[in-house]
Amino acid sequence: MSYVLADCNNFYVSCERLFNPKLEGIPVVVLSSNDGCIVARSQEAKALGFQMGEPYFKIRDFCERHGVVVFSSNYELYGDISQRIMQVLGEMAPEIEIYSIDEAFLKYPSHITAEELYATCLQLRRMVKKWVGIPVSFGIAPTKTLAKVANNMAKKDRELGIFDLSDLEKQRRILEEYEVGKVWGIGRKLKERLSRIGIHTALQFSDLDPVLVRRQMGVVGERMLWELRGVSCLDLDKIAPKKSITCSRSFGRIVTEFSELAEALSTFVNSACIRMREQESCASALSVYLESILDSHEGTRRYFSLLTSFDIPTCDTPQMITAAKGCLKRLYSESERYKKCGVILLDLIPENAVMSDLFLGAPDPKRRTMIHTVDALNARFGKNTLFYGAMGVNHSWRVRCDRASRHYTTDWADLAIAQAY
Repeated sequence: MSYVLADCNNFYVSCERLFNPKLEGIPVVVLSSNDGCIVARSQEAKALGFQMGEPYFKIRDFCERHGVVVFSSNYELYGDISQRIMQVLGEMAPEIEIYSIDEAFLKYPSHITAEELYATCLQLRRMVKKWVGIPVSFGIAPTKTLAKVANNMAKKDRELGIFDLSDLEKQRRILEEYEVGKVWGIGRKLKERLSRIGIHTALQFSDLDPVLVRRQMGVVGERMLWELRGVSCLDLDKIAPKKSITCSRSFGRIVTEFSELAEALSTFVNSACIRMREQESCASALSVYLESILDSHEGTRRYFSLLTSFDIPTCDTPQMITAAKGCLKRLYSESERYKKCGVILLDLIPENAVMSDLFLGAPDPKRRTMIHTVDALNARFGKNTLFYGAMGVNHSWRVRCDRASRHYTTDWADLAIAQAY
């Protein structure tokens, strides 16, 4: 078997540049929710010394002096672009595991030669660039851990963007120079622990006694060792239905009004229900939680939560909004300064496994038809084309994103049409 790790280069920045080519060659950073800290950097921004997770308020003046372009996160845009990329990758691979919004593992059978696999990656790179417009790097190796290493090497040559680590001698040569702390699965604490016993490179780690590693680091550590030796121990993860679904957001400002909290919570319930219905599940219970700020300077906070269950597991959004607002009424206090709220759908079971109650009867089939009709219309005509009144229309509580690329669209139907005569 051979594994290929496809990883988009500076993904959030590349998405912004896709709609604004003038940003090529200019330092660009993308901020987290509420414009808090840096979550993506262009190569030019990295060269200026910007670090991941660096608070924006600390580098605001520096950005202005050096002409750094700053964007708020536009997750709707990034998610749409990611979906298009994964669709292209999935059409060219027998098996695919979407690892994150900008990464995917592809698995190919052993009868495909190294030359054929390299040519496939080259074709995929060209297709994604041409059809979607995002640059992607590919790392080829016999294991997922080595594919991660290969992908890191591929990113060093952005013109080619492909690195094959299938050859054993090549593996040892690369691992000899590869820091052990960069190995997939080895965090800061484990790196320090290995450093104390003189292990500084990935090759030194892979040459350790597997029995000793298992005794000191458990089965996870031993798997990492064998993966670095070229023995595959990590297959592609199969997507399994989630047992719970969470949807929450921090507010762009302090919220004290019950009506605003109710609108925010109803919006989160709706989003969670859509995701739940996509995997054809129903929830047996839901939990509402709130977070309030006690002291803005010290960052001290207070947390509240309440759980309610349903007599019959349901995927009915209006029913769940009503239940969530009932919890909110019991939790809400006028004296609190709320910064965040959220909902967790619990004990999810398959929709076809829901049984009727002897006394309550079966769920109304008309309501289920109505809910799925709303989902279908929103999927066809755009998010929240139809929405529930409880969600409100003036979402002033939303996360702060003063620098968001709002003029971009993720819907082909929104693009202007030019006619030539």
